[in-house]
Amino acid sequence: MNTRLIINPTAGPAEKPDLSDDIANALQTQGIQAEICTTTIEEDGEGLAAEAAKAGVELVIVAGGDGTIEAVARGLMHTQTVLGIIPLGTRNNIAASLNIPVDLTQAAQTLAEGERSLFDMGKAGDFYFMEVVGVGLEATLFPCGDEVKEGIKKNYWNAFTSFFSGIKTFLQFKQHRLVLRFDGKRMRRLRTLQVNICNSSRYGVNFALAPEAKMNDGKLDVIYIDNPSKWDHLRHFFGAMRGERLPHDRLNNYRAKKIEIRSHPQLEVHADGECLGTTPITVEVVPAALWICVPTPELIDKFLEESNNRILSEQSPALESIFFS
Repeated sequence: MNTRLIINPTAGPAEKPDLSDDIANALQTQGIQAEICTTTIEEDGEGLAAEAAKAGVELVIVAGGDGTIEAVARGLMHTQTVLGIIPLGTRNNIAASLNIPVDLTQAAQTLAEGERSLFDMGKAGDFYFMEVVGVGLEATLFPCGDEVKEGIKKNYWNAFTSFFSGIKTFLQFKQHRLVLRFDGKRMRRLRTLQVNICNSSRYGVNFALAPEAKMNDGKLDVIYIDNPSKWDHLRHFFGAMRGERLPHDRLNNYRAKKIEIRSHPQLEVHADGECLGTTPITVEVVPAALWICVPTPELIDKFLEESNNRILSEQSPALESIFFS
């Protein structure tokens, strides 16, 4: 198979950020030979992927975090080229939403033995996304979050001040009036801090905000709490980080193909961490937009068994030392 590998050379662990050789070896073990390209500051992978599809490449494998995967996906939309994923990021939300393992050997095995299926993308204004659109508080806080991440890498004082700037923004943020229209028909008027529109089941800091969202059902999941307190909001999101869906009589979940959002006053909007400006905005699903290689149910069961066995083998020496020392 004509295959190209797009690697983000900085996406690996801090002690070994460039895993190019390890990835190439894992692919070769599965009988996959791939031409290697790397992303740069100027080229995030979208152009490389589009060029590969235009050249007739059958499989484009992306090795990187969610941002790199999203860029490559945008370059492959509406083509016959299949996207393969080797997750190397900090969160790996897209891989988790698609049941793609983070283990390099298992990810490579998925590329060799998995199935090719069509998945949806989302569109917010003119921007295509894979994970989520956030309107309101979350989008307002995103710049602070980015500054904290950059500060941790370069300047701890900047990270510290950005963190407290985010707390101040959170405390000062007020509820806003919004109007949502679903599929041009149903309308909802609400007061809330934030609305999320999810294509994937996970995003951000491992938020399982829409755990039942599917990336191939032709719809987007709309999540919000009507008239929440700050405490309601925090409980909901900390629960989502733990994979819990907290019961709340004002937690709303709708599914729609198209969502039109208006607010007073205007609210900031982000999609997959990209700032898109302010409301009003229209968000819609782009059904069957992208071919992705994902594990079969049989592979998922096999990987789960391997993971369980690995955990048991790692625990055995410790248990032996407790009971037989």
